[in-house]
Amino acid sequence: MTLGRRGFLGGLLAACGSSGTGTSSAMSRCTLHADVFVAGAGPAGFVAAIAAARCGARVTLAESLGFPGGMATAGLVGPISKFNFGGRRVVGGIAWEFVERMAALGGAITDLPKGNVPFETEVYRRVAREMLEEAGVRCLWQTQVCGEPELASDRAIRAVMLSTGGFFTRLEADRFIDCTASGAIVGHCGFGSFRSEKGAAQPLSLCFILGGVDTDKARVLVRNDNERSRNPVLRDALDKAMKAGRIRSFGGPWAVWGSTMRPGFVSVNATRTEASDVTDPMEIAEATARMRRDIPVIIDVMREADPAFRNAWLAATATISGFRECREITALHRVAAAEFMSGEAVPDAIALAAHPMDRHIAGSSAQSLTFLERPGVIPLSALVSAKCPNLLAAGGLVAAESAPFASMRVQAQCMATGQAAGVAAAFAPKEDVRSLDLVAIRRLCESHGVITGA
Repeated sequence: MTLGRRGFLGGLLAACGSSGTGTSSAMSRCTLHADVFVAGAGPAGFVAAIAAARCGARVTLAESLGFPGGMATAGLVGPISKFNFGGRRVVGGIAWEFVERMAALGGAITDLPKGNVPFETEVYRRVAREMLEEAGVRCLWQTQVCGEPELASDRAIRAVMLSTGGFFTRLEADRFIDCTASGAIVGHCGFGSFRSEKGAAQPLSLCFILGGVDTDKARVLVRNDNERSRNPVLRDALDKAMKAGRIRSFGGPWAVWGSTMRPGFVSVNATRTEASDVTDPMEIAEATARMRRDIPVIIDVMREADPAFRNAWLAATATISGFRECREITALHRVAAAEFMSGEAVPDAIALAAHPMDRHIAGSSAQSLTFLERPGVIPLSALVSAKCPNLLAAGGLVAAESAPFASMRVQAQCMATGQAAGVAAAFAPKEDVRSLDLVAIRRLCESHGVITGA
């Protein structure tokens, strides 16, 4: 008899002693304890962990990679967008402290009027790691959440199961923050949902870095608001290549100083493909393979089309492919497009979003880009679970309609939501998160340098 994916998983969990309320603790070699557990060490996660630890919580952070940064470091996604709007800073706090520390090491450019920050990937990893260590965060590298969380009778999360090299560790905590790209916690027990219907999610990309570029001739810095960063010459050439059947699809292309800022090098975001379910291992495998096959062809097209890229060579390819959306938390409030575009202050504001509403269209090389007239407001209530008394989320899991999410999903805003989630997780630890004083948390965030616009 052949079992389907669900049948196989069900049989595996049954063999391991799972009762359906989470992976059995009998599988684990030990149980760890924390006040706050953070899943994922991407831009939102490492900042959330630092924020909670600085507020006095004992914090454990688990990351499937061996280093922090997520899509910024493993995915080579840069620059860090977006700290400024109309000439004024709109993101501060830990996020700005982080980029200033990178700049002090020669690893970031922080003075562009647009407020995007090109960086060096290795410096990003180093500074994030150092800040985590200084805050006293216990970091579990090459470790990820697996299976359903273990729930109490009130649907509070008692524990999650972690896997390191196929071996399991049970982790108990008072509060949980999901900062993973796919919603490793909010994807279970009705705590979240997929952001888009099947087939409608924004396409995936796989970034890479080119060496041998004449960066004196190429436009590597995008300095000002409302200035498009994609290269029109390369776009025309890639469009012809797609119509000729040389590549399946493409995005942008963006070939700038982003996850590198060294003379002769640029980071490139140009590949594109679709996957209906980015949590399906077969779909991710096939989508990633398609993009890896396209990269050499895209480089050839770039060499042919633009003299600045004539001698370009592939210096690095991202370790992981990136998807722009997956799940969102079912939160106390879901940000609507109209309220976001109004820019009106709300009592529980914890971050401002300044990036254009940048939505990549599934099934094409098209991009919908709407520049904001004023910064959008991100409320804390969009990070607080409506279904679980001790769960928060940040980064790509914020509860929002597709248009505002297309602005919120970039790194600086993910870092800002991460800081708010970390502060909230350490606040009044015995209370149901749904009953927390969100305005008091906003004020506490502001005392830590967060810019809320309230």
